[in-house]
Amino acid sequence: MDLKKINSITKYPSILTYHKLGERGKLTEEVVEERGHLTDSDKIYVYEKVDGENSRIIFFRNQFDEIDYLIGSREELLYAKGDRIGNPYGNIADFLKPMAERFVEDNFLSGDWALTVVYQESYGGKTKATKNYTESKTQSYKVFDVFSLTVNELENLLSLSSEKIAEWREHGNQPFYNEEERGKFVQANGLEWAPLLDEVYGSELPVTLEETYRYLRNFEQTKVGIDAIGKSEGIIARSADRKQIRKIRFEDYERTFRK
Repeated sequence: MDLKKINSITKYPSILTYHKLGERGKLTEEVVEERGHLTDSDKIYVYEKVDGENSRIIFFRNQFDEIDYLIGSREELLYAKGDRIGNPYGNIADFLKPMAERFVEDNFLSGDWALTVVYQESYGGKTKATKNYTESKTQSYKVFDVFSLTVNELENLLSLSSEKIAEWREHGNQPFYNEEERGKFVQANGLEWAPLLDEVYGSELPVTLEETYRYLRNFEQTKVGIDAIGKSEGIIARSADRKQIRKIRFEDYERTFRK
């Protein structure tokens, strides 16, 4: 299996800011619409944005039809089952290996699948914002997305060039589970999920910078503190199918208003 292509297929795509960034990192009044507009009737789910290291566990079937796995950060693969890859970056691999091994032992997937990716934010520990979550530097995680590929889908993708795979990914073609599917997956596997903070319709979302910052301040304290409760990084607003997803971070609005 081509690990460079697997890495590209499973990288988490960038999430756009809700308001467009202008000069010196300050936000403008323009709402970002590059990936489509949130309509008034769209149901929007608002989750806490956890401040840590974006990480992923990639499960796939090897040539012996056994469940194998890789662990990666946002940009690179860090570990392969059996120590075939070893990279200590961020303590991500050491922290997530027990979860991956449990999944393999439980044979947690069934049906027509060739690759499944579980995305989580690994936070606390030695991450930069650890003080907002823990005094003892304990490490934890919160799952925020999952997608699967069938055998045919994976084979077709692996036949593409690296450039075409990157284009496929950045155009939002990764088949992420919808809200209901993600919920079932998380519950069935006993996983910890990023907290749902609010449910609104597109028409109820704030529009101006002032309105958005005022709404954001409803979620100032983190809901995922381990042994400390500090400041939240912000929120993620997403539609049920994840086709529309935006990040709304305190630092961006505070910088804009010079708070």
